[in-house]
Amino acid sequence: MTVPYLAVSAMDPKRDAKLDTFYAETDKWLVGSTEVFDAQKQIDFINNNLRTDVQLKFTFFQILMKNIVGMSIIACLGFIVKYSYNVLLNQWTWFAIAIAAWVICTGGLVYSMLNSMPWFKFERNEFGSIVITEYFMRGQRGQWAGEGYIISVLVTVIGLTYLFLCNVEKFASDKGQQRMWVLFTLMAIWMM
Repeated sequence: MTVPYLAVSAMDPKRDAKLDTFYAETDKWLVGSTEVFDAQKQIDFINNNLRTDVQLKFTFFQILMKNIVGMSIIACLGFIVKYSYNVLLNQWTWFAIAIAAWVICTGGLVYSMLNSMPWFKFERNEFGSIVITEYFMRGQRGQWAGEGYIISVLVTVIGLTYLFLCNVEKFASDKGQQRMWVLFTLMAIWMM
């Protein structure tokens, strides 16, 4: 089985034509036969090595469809706000919105957008299907986008469990029930 690689090289007419010295090792991207990369990652590799600014081009139809979808989403959100105004005045609604905002912001949204990180590491299996092979990045100083959200959700659930633990007497009046809830909550925290 051969392994394809993407190689870039700046124009240099005085270079030897030998294949082994034609491309520097830093200009080669060894793409495994099971790895999947989108067009933006490939263009970024070329731009970084050649110090160019080639941008991904979209057709007029693609831009039009993205704008239509975006405007439709904004219109739907406007209708939802108009028809659910009474729900928006409820404090539990804003508590849920605050929890969702916390999970999104602490999950590494900005890092993932700046570094164009995929959700997880995808590869092709022996049948040709795309599968997730890595949920947590094994290297240092990096993370997959989904990895941050997994940790963020776990931290939030543990925090809410501690909040429940502090207010267990409001949910159970009997001392025996309170002890059972505390024991159950501590076991849930330990398992997370």
